[in-house]
Amino acid sequence: AFWRLICDTFRKIVDSKYFGRGIMTAILVNTLSMGIEYHEQPEELTNALEISNIVFTSLFALEMLLKLLVYGPFGYIKNPYNIFDGVIVVISVWEIVGQQGGGLSVLRTFRLMRVLKLVRFLPALQRQLVVLMKTMDNVATFCMLLMLFIFIFSILGMHLFGCKFASERDGDTLPDRKNFDSLLWAIVTVFQILTQEDWNKVLYNGMASTSSWAALYFIALMTFGNYVLFNLLVAILVEGFQAEGDATKSESEPDFFSPSVDGDGDRKKRLALVALGEHAELRKS
Repeated sequence: AFWRLICDTFRKIVDSKYFGRGIMTAILVNTLSMGIEYHEQPEELTNALEISNIVFTSLFALEMLLKLLVYGPFGYIKNPYNIFDGVIVVISVWEIVGQQGGGLSVLRTFRLMRVLKLVRFLPALQRQLVVLMKTMDNVATFCMLLMLFIFIFSILGMHLFGCKFASERDGDTLPDRKNFDSLLWAIVTVFQILTQEDWNKVLYNGMASTSSWAALYFIALMTFGNYVLFNLLVAILVEGFQAEGDATKSESEPDFFSPSVDGDGDRKKRLALVALGEHAELRKS
């Protein structure tokens, strides 16, 4: 009975809105503390940040222990957000213990994952992430199409401009950084053109090394790659968000033809009003 009383008390604490707000505040403060760190900072600031890291890690570990105590191990892992929080806590504790031993400094980068804990407190952001996850199959198909497109234009660029993007310096022939001499560099160059980063320089080099007709290659690459494919990605995402919005709207709108309790009540009210109206007309007649 005493243990049940303790569990009920902890459950009230964990399920209270103040507990969630406190954890959210701790996440925000921890995010700000990670943002003020910089290279060659004073030793006092470094020590203060290390102490704050231990404090926040202990706080998140306490949250994990309370939820394990209240919900149990199986109830805890039923929520994906709890699994994510638990993994972050384990990595953070491991990082602190390893730091005391003089190693595992690479785990410090996992502190940034704590920022994602805010997702559980932001329902709007949760919906956006759910929509993105639902469109992953279409995005994966788009990525395969994009890779095939880049591969085709890379092979075509190797045949058109292979070993032609070069300049002579002191009698030595030096290849340009943006070239089509190998498949790897051709893929890098095509990707750079798709991002519109100095793509006009690659265009001028191609025209100067071959002929003016080389502009057709870059025009086709920019037209179909940048303006068609990337707009297709935007269309996929917009369609996903629109479908989610339509589904949410249809769920929120009342269905007057469904046999719901409210619908039955409304029909009864309308029938009663009609009956009263007919009764009043009969009395007048």
